[in-house]
Amino acid sequence: MQNSFDHKTNTIKWIGTLTMTIDHIGYYLFPSVLWLRIIGRVAFPCFLYGIIEGTERTRNYRRYIFQLLLLGILSMPITPNTLNVLFLLTLFSLSLKYPKYFILFLSLSIFVEYNIYGFLFGWALLWMKKQDKKQGIIACILVQLLNLSFIQIFSLFSLPILNSKQALKLPKLPKYLFYFYYPVHQIILMWLAKWNLFGLLLNQ
Repeated sequence: MQNSFDHKTNTIKWIGTLTMTIDHIGYYLFPSVLWLRIIGRVAFPCFLYGIIEGTERTRNYRRYIFQLLLLGILSMPITPNTLNVLFLLTLFSLSLKYPKYFILFLSLSIFVEYNIYGFLFGWALLWMKKQDKKQGIIACILVQLLNLSFIQIFSLFSLPILNSKQALKLPKLPKYLFYFYYPVHQIILMWLAKWNLFGLLLNQ
């Protein structure tokens, strides 16, 4: 377990949060603007990376996984996919902590957002980070090709960021900010989309 502040991990959290927000702005408010969704593909691998770091660094794993699962449950009425990405991140974290149950967690990932693709992507990133960078990059590419999704392949844009040794000295994100921000920003965007406020402004 490591407890020292890591500027790289913090930078990746910032990038993940920012690109997720851009992605959701595209999803809720400007669904025809493809480049917003393309930028948003960077978010998911950033959060997978965060799970790798969080699972390794947390002082209390039971609390860590409980909070992740609880956020997924509380977000179910809000997110487009009922079994949202938080459940995938939970399964991925559990597979890191208890690798002997890998097949069980892999099988359960079928039922959640990003499904087996997201689960294997996480393990490809883990291999890239912990074992062999080149092999991990190849694994990431293969996972994207097996997914057969045009837009998801843009998640590979995250690899130079995740592999970079450089980090920005950004303000430290509060520990529980994501737990608050994830559902709240989507509620705000849903409200804006419902009232079509951006459409009214553009038509003036």
